[in-house]
Amino acid sequence: MEIERVIMVKLSSLSDLVRLATSLSLPQMTSYILKFKYKGKLYLGILGVFRDYYKYYGLPIFYYYALEGEEAKKVEEANYIVLTSDSEVIEFSKNAKPGRSIPLIGLAEKPVFLPDTI
Repeated sequence: MEIERVIMVKLSSLSDLVRLATSLSLPQMTSYILKFKYKGKLYLGILGVFRDYYKYYGLPIFYYYALEGEEAKKVEEANYIVLTSDSEVIEFSKNAKPGRSIPLIGLAEKPVFLPDTI
């Protein structure tokens, strides 16, 4: 069985990914960010669906940001990204904290629906 791949959208910063996750959250449902290691980098990303663009409605999209070095080490052990909304400060934490705490969900490996070229 061949698995179709998602459309990859690389974001320009981690802050952009966190803002996107925050904007996708609903009052009764928290958004989450997936994290996994692949080829020496730590990837953080959100699965989404392409909406409102002619015949491409419903295409799966993976919005992501790749981390390396010291930045990746800080995030690797974290369970949450905490966003302080009044100043847009991002913090990584083992526990949820005041502000917007977005869960980081660790995957054992790169999902098969992502291309190997990331």
